[in-house]
Amino acid sequence: MLYNLRRTLAKRCDRLLYRIGRREFAAALDKVGLEPGITVCAHSALSRLGYIDGGPDLVIDGLLKRLGDRGCLMMPTFPSGAATVRYLDSGETFDVRTSPSKTGLVTEIFRRRPGVLRSLHPTNPVSACGRGAEDLLKDHDKSPTPYGPATPFGRLAERDDTFILMLDTHVHSYLHHLQERVDFPNLHLPEMRTVSFVDWEGRTRTMRTRVMRPRIPYFIAIPAPRGEAPDWAVLHDFALLFPRSQARTAAQAGYRYRGYLRIVRRRAELEAAGILRTARLGKGEIGLLNVRGFTAHIEPEFRELLARFRDVYDCDRIKALGLPYT
Repeated sequence: MLYNLRRTLAKRCDRLLYRIGRREFAAALDKVGLEPGITVCAHSALSRLGYIDGGPDLVIDGLLKRLGDRGCLMMPTFPSGAATVRYLDSGETFDVRTSPSKTGLVTEIFRRRPGVLRSLHPTNPVSACGRGAEDLLKDHDKSPTPYGPATPFGRLAERDDTFILMLDTHVHSYLHHLQERVDFPNLHLPEMRTVSFVDWEGRTRTMRTRVMRPRIPYFIAIPAPRGEAPDWAVLHDFALLFPRSQARTAAQAGYRYRGYLRIVRRRAELEAAGILRTARLGKGEIGLLNVRGFTAHIEPEFRELLARFRDVYDCDRIKALGLPYT
């Protein structure tokens, strides 16, 4: 009861102090330089921004209007909010036409819109609309892994006009494509799975796919202030501490990065290079990240750290550390 009261009061406060309408949203998109004609993969945590006067539809409409006829909007629309293997073990069959997205309300409302396509993948489908959407999503069911080069995530890396939009949240799914690029240890469970799904014509089909291992791949070894044993970072914090509140969250969980200040400095470096542009919005912030520039910045570092610490990526050892996920 106390929790519900606090939540109600917080919502009222947001409505009074952090009200976001079309004008405020458009101004923030102006500041980060979101231009017509580009391809954007959007991730959102709207409740952290404040009161959105128009809800998810305001965000979707604002992005589609800004991108125009020549642009493309993409969002992950995964059918499970839990570990993939748990979803598969539940016996639920993914139907590309009707299975709801569990990656946030914005993604589910976007998925339902007329003209929005969805990739054929039973665990990690992506929805998109606009110019090039079909090419972006095609043959996802033919990829042996959810995030490989022949997937929507891999195709984001192939072009200069692709961006990740973070609405008070972090980089998210593209990081798993980066892990595949660098041959990240223990990324997938060892066995292939045969998975059933229902396609756009209502036919039940099967595909063979690797399944991402629960929890373990979300941690990366980094240099410690002293000694040979490494410290650890959560994958998305290693990639980019965004939004600013995430730096505090990581510190409160015990992650200090004193032996590897590149994590702390990364945001400023990306902004200075024009790879990341940010803007305040409500009580939070948004960021627009150029995919190719970000990949070129972080992939060599990723490879260097894995070469240095590859022998510490033992699943039982990582599990025993009890590392907090922020």
